[in-house]
Amino acid sequence: MPEKSDIEKLKRAIAKLNREISEIKRSNDSLKSEKKILNEILDNLPGTFYIWDDRPQLIRWNRKHEEITEYSVDDYANMLPTDFFDKKEHPAIEAAVEKTFTDGQVTLEATLVTKSGKRIPHVYSAVRTMMGDKPVLMGFGIDISQQKQVELQLHNALSEIEALKNKLEAECTYLSEEIQLMHDYENIIGESEVFKYVLYSLEQIAPTDTTALILGETGTGKELIARAIHYRGKRKDRPLIKVDCAALPANLIESELFGHEKGAFTGAVERRIGRFELADGATIFLDEIGELPLELQKKLLRVLQEGEFERLGSSQVRRTDVRVIVATNRNLEADVGKGQFRTDLWYRLNVFQLSIPPLRERADDIPLLVNWIIKKIQRQLGKHIETVPTNIMNNLKEYPWPGNIRELQNVIERALIVTPGSMLQLAAPLKAPKSDRSTPPRAPMKSLSEMEKEYIMRALRNTNWNISGKGGAADLLGLNSSTLRGRMRKHGIRRI
Repeated sequence: MPEKSDIEKLKRAIAKLNREISEIKRSNDSLKSEKKILNEILDNLPGTFYIWDDRPQLIRWNRKHEEITEYSVDDYANMLPTDFFDKKEHPAIEAAVEKTFTDGQVTLEATLVTKSGKRIPHVYSAVRTMMGDKPVLMGFGIDISQQKQVELQLHNALSEIEALKNKLEAECTYLSEEIQLMHDYENIIGESEVFKYVLYSLEQIAPTDTTALILGETGTGKELIARAIHYRGKRKDRPLIKVDCAALPANLIESELFGHEKGAFTGAVERRIGRFELADGATIFLDEIGELPLELQKKLLRVLQEGEFERLGSSQVRRTDVRVIVATNRNLEADVGKGQFRTDLWYRLNVFQLSIPPLRERADDIPLLVNWIIKKIQRQLGKHIETVPTNIMNNLKEYPWPGNIRELQNVIERALIVTPGSMLQLAAPLKAPKSDRSTPPRAPMKSLSEMEKEYIMRALRNTNWNISGKGGAADLLGLNSSTLRGRMRKHGIRRI
């Protein structure tokens, strides 16, 4: 008969699985909604829309196509592109199909012959595009007796459909990645007093749309905190879009952030949607923001202040509604003094800081982290660890961890590899690097009341002491204006 503790563990596992299933369902519902919008756009176009593959087989069409041609779905299964047109025009149609697949685009006039024999002059515009890894022909047909300025309308329609198609494909990729990663945001391990301050700040900032600035050394878990902010916020049903500013060459970051048009620069063979455009209605996480080149910091400031940007190679102003979270292991304030970071951008980002303490300041959390890491990776290594000796745990707690949690995870994984039994053994003695600096003193902890007062003061200063209304301090804090005034009285906050 199973133990009571085993039943409780099973219940917790089932509850966690249900939460993950709910997150996946919300993500899939978002994607289904985007696809529904695309179908509605196609069915309400003024002309016929169609997609042929290279067999050729008609694989997609809109409602207008069925209405005009008078053919049924069963008819389409055995029809060729030429079957819709006057026999005299068959050679031109065949040549147009071939030209589209080879050259990428074609426009021609042709006479559509309906199932009942009605002849309708049309102008057709088609482009070659990709559906997954398959080339397809996508096009529109417009009755030229009813429509004027045909080429302009077709161009705009094709551009909108292609842009939405690209956005859906890109968002699908991000959703797939997020479905695999979203459970990790719950694995924030820590009960030390210094880490509780981080969690308190996280809960304060998450429900708002305020820009969050996450500070911390490499390996402290800044991305995990960013994910937690997103999935506890109002935009959690949309994907978290991540950009690592340190991982991209300077000449590619602008395209990655804002997108580019075909031909905008050498190698730009097709239009690309940027991360800010993709993150419309969602959250963007800019990791290692201190590595962003100065010339792009101005463009980022414009997005933050006005919600506007332009793709490379385009003069069209685009708008985006995005929540921004940034992270860095640099001292941005010092970089401002050196002229390496824009002052105005620093003040725009420095609305709400979350400082992640290094692992050397979280010694009390190391046993929790060690046990979590062991449980996470021991199965894939075919190990079963029951005991961590006291002397090893003390060594782990005393080591300064210059690489923070990332280094701790590597050390534990190596230990699991070399451990033959159920008692953990380290692969090698822990030795601090020769250049190891002395551990800085810990900052004195503040009470929750002091932190709340400080947070309210910061919000008031950032809004020029405007309490109510859109963009006021109450709006920024996610509170009713009367609630904010009550807390100001409690803390004795007055404008001097």
